[in-house]
Amino acid sequence: MTLKVTKLALSSRLIVLAVQLVSNWVVPDHKPDVFRMPLPPEGYTKGPLPWLDKLIVGCLNGLRHWDGEYFLHIANNLYTYENTLAFYPLYPTMVRYIAMACQSLYVPLSMQSLTLVVGVALNVWLFCEAANLLYQLTQRMFNDLNKSWNAALIFCFNPASIFFSAVYSESCFAYTSFFLMLECVKPHQKFNYIRIGVSLSACIMCRSNGLIALGFPLYFFLRHVLLTANAKRCRQVFKMTLAVIVPLIILHAYYFYIYRLYCIPSVKVNIPQHVQAYASERNYLLAGRGPEGSPWCQYTLPFPYNYVQSNYWDVGFLRYYQWSQLPNFILALPMLLFMNWHCCDYLWSFATRKWAPTASWRDVLKVQKTLPFVLHGAFLTLVCALFVHIQVSTRLLASATPIFYWFAADHMPRSLDQLKFRTKAGALFFWCTVYCACGTVLFSNNYPWT
Repeated sequence: MTLKVTKLALSSRLIVLAVQLVSNWVVPDHKPDVFRMPLPPEGYTKGPLPWLDKLIVGCLNGLRHWDGEYFLHIANNLYTYENTLAFYPLYPTMVRYIAMACQSLYVPLSMQSLTLVVGVALNVWLFCEAANLLYQLTQRMFNDLNKSWNAALIFCFNPASIFFSAVYSESCFAYTSFFLMLECVKPHQKFNYIRIGVSLSACIMCRSNGLIALGFPLYFFLRHVLLTANAKRCRQVFKMTLAVIVPLIILHAYYFYIYRLYCIPSVKVNIPQHVQAYASERNYLLAGRGPEGSPWCQYTLPFPYNYVQSNYWDVGFLRYYQWSQLPNFILALPMLLFMNWHCCDYLWSFATRKWAPTASWRDVLKVQKTLPFVLHGAFLTLVCALFVHIQVSTRLLASATPIFYWFAADHMPRSLDQLKFRTKAGALFFWCTVYCACGTVLFSNNYPWT
């Protein structure tokens, strides 16, 4: 089945790439006043073969808009602007060093073109791997081949599909999240603390909400401890403690790196002239200015993420609840309603379930493997509804939690031949198809999308 899922995932990515290519050529680009990665005077034609750089840009330029510009800027110039600190380093760092490796192998492209190619190619590969991990995770949880296939199918054509191919961290985060979850639900005998620690580190360093995934190893380790009798329990606790603490140490090492860039006066940063010129034009704060430039440097815990989100994007509790944002609320409404309804229905069923009189807490804990997934998804849905820019809800939830695909798979028939449009499955199919197609066309031409 792995090969079948891979073919499905790869086919979906090729469709998205083809649609963005055609729409980017046919539809004129919108030109909003937003961040664009500053280019050197020679632009993309710095490589040995300028015509090849132009060809790459012409074919893939529709995949670099909006947040993609920030990721590409970090991959090319690192964290030179304060507003780039809202984007965690795993994905752009991978793009950067793979592109540098390609340069060392004399690939005839400029660094700007290479990072664009690598960013898209890496996402295609990670997406295919994430689809397989979701299939394996669903199969391990439910032992239902039909549900596992439908979950992978919906993932491949999910409503936020364009963001899994564009230069965004969605594919990377889905891969690391599903990998961590799959490791956590394995039998106790196959509990690999190194793989858990590595995947948790990747989650945390990929996205800010990756820190919430810390609950999965803690819950399933506690479940293992309570349900099994093992003389080596102290050793297991020590290993799990390391698997949790090491990722947090890595996260704080990243925070110290940022603190050093922006808050220590003696640190000087070599910034290219065109990057400095764009900072002057847009009034951006550059790295290497010392503590007087960044208010968060004076905080007791000088973590920049919340400050940058609040100062540059006005992110905060109910701040996005404005009449002018009504179109964005409408775009996000299907995902928020879907997740709220199914999470509340699950939790209400769990709370009111009448357990057998003979059932102990061990019996209850033994059968409740899906509970942490629903709690995780419900919490993220609540955060999306109350705190973040509402239009990111669809892609955030589509990349962070498998329960969207599990709930959706429950509505799907056993075969697509049995699909009827006047059913829940038909509505789900229509939603995914319309959002997938419209999102690809609009995003690739720099129009706002969810």
